[in-house]
Amino acid sequence: MSKPYEDVLMLAVERPFLFIDYEPRDTPGFRSNIASVVGCSDNQTDKLLEAVDTIADDPHFTVKREVAEEATEGSKGKEYPKKILVTVSAA
Repeated sequence: MSKPYEDVLMLAVERPFLFIDYEPRDTPGFRSNIASVVGCSDNQTDKLLEAVDTIADDPHFTVKREVAEEATEGSKGKEYPKKILVTVSAA
């Protein structure tokens, strides 16, 4: 198991936690706050998100994704990604 995966599992077992994700994830200027929520370095963000995606299929955990804001097109053609509130907890 990788360290980010273990960090996500341990936190979910301790207590439910909530973080913000964006869809698509690679939109410049919009980065998930999962690293700060889990207590890891920001450079672990992608691996932490992958860990959450992995445990979403595990019946021992619940991953709930709720759309907070739909994707929109702003001024000057700037696109804003969909903002998603993600709650992770032990089942």
